[in-house]
Amino acid sequence: MINFTKMHGIGNDFIVINQINTNFNLSSKTIKSLANRNFGIGFDQLLIVESTKNIKAEFKYRIFNADGKEVEQCGNGARCFYRYIQHHKLTENKTVLVETKSGIIELTETSEEHISVNMGRPVLKTSSSTDEYILVSLGNPHAVMTVNKNPNWEKYITIGKKIQSKFSDGVNVGFMLIIDKKNIKLKVLERGSGLTLACGTGACAASAVAISKGLVDSPVKVHMDGGDLDIKWDGTNSMTMSGPAQIVYEGKVDLKSIANND
Repeated sequence: MINFTKMHGIGNDFIVINQINTNFNLSSKTIKSLANRNFGIGFDQLLIVESTKNIKAEFKYRIFNADGKEVEQCGNGARCFYRYIQHHKLTENKTVLVETKSGIIELTETSEEHISVNMGRPVLKTSSSTDEYILVSLGNPHAVMTVNKNPNWEKYITIGKKIQSKFSDGVNVGFMLIIDKKNIKLKVLERGSGLTLACGTGACAASAVAISKGLVDSPVKVHMDGGDLDIKWDGTNSMTMSGPAQIVYEGKVDLKSIANND
């Protein structure tokens, strides 16, 4: 039996498991079964809390997509990770440095509802002239497309899947609609999880593109189906993302019963 906490960050949902003292050695197949919304618990990503050997960090934070593959970064997950360690009193510090696969990130609570994440400096790279997207790295890969008002989402999702197929490790595809100088509407097709209600790093990637092009001014509010995130970036230094993170429920899962559903 494994204890888990079900959480969400504006609709992007997770289960969080504590492996500080015990390594459950979850296989990709088991994670995929746990993620199944009919036969498992159901989630977009699995977040794992571990101890770290990095002297600059307090915890290690690992992320697995619903397809069982480990990924580098997850902004909504980072806020849920912070809420989890505070709720379970794993730290007394209000600002926490956490090791991820893509480097160290800084987490802090700006209010009772909002958690702020220092996401590092986004790296932008224009794609080939035949493609209408811009590549952005925030430790994980994104392709950002600008869409027009009243977009045909079914068409764009098909385009997004074609873009994803061009990358051997996959890519998160963001569809960005500029509302005004302070607001963006966004949908993200996440690698390994599909179309999600929200994507924190996707919101950062879209904001980086919009700010760098002068389409919006920082700070910008990114509106997604699950809720809103606030993004700040001066165009040069690290980017900051702020938003809520909520615990839905806590429970236990029998890995043997999950294995029987494989």
